[in-house]
Amino acid sequence: MYGEEFIFYDYNNPLDLPERIAAHSFDIVIADPPYLSEECLRKTSETVKYLTRGKILLCTGAIMEEQAAELLGVKMCTFVPRHTRNLANEFRCYVNYDSGLDCGI
Repeated sequence: MYGEEFIFYDYNNPLDLPERIAAHSFDIVIADPPYLSEECLRKTSETVKYLTRGKILLCTGAIMEEQAAELLGVKMCTFVPRHTRNLANEFRCYVNYDSGLDCGI
């Protein structure tokens, strides 16, 4: 579907990105780490910090709030995303900018 536009990403190799993707080349980075673990969030955060010029929107479990704040300087929003499959974990959005999602930043 995306052809040459598709970029494979493995959080285990956070900075293994194509040369054409320069540091701080995105106005906003939206991340949804695949696992609720400190290791996964830490490695994903490394990629996010490399890519972003500043704005970060993180989607992950509520149990990751402390680590998300520590690693990315984001705050949990009062907005609560919903899933059609009713995930067992409480899913939340976090941002480091005034997004209109009622985060009190």
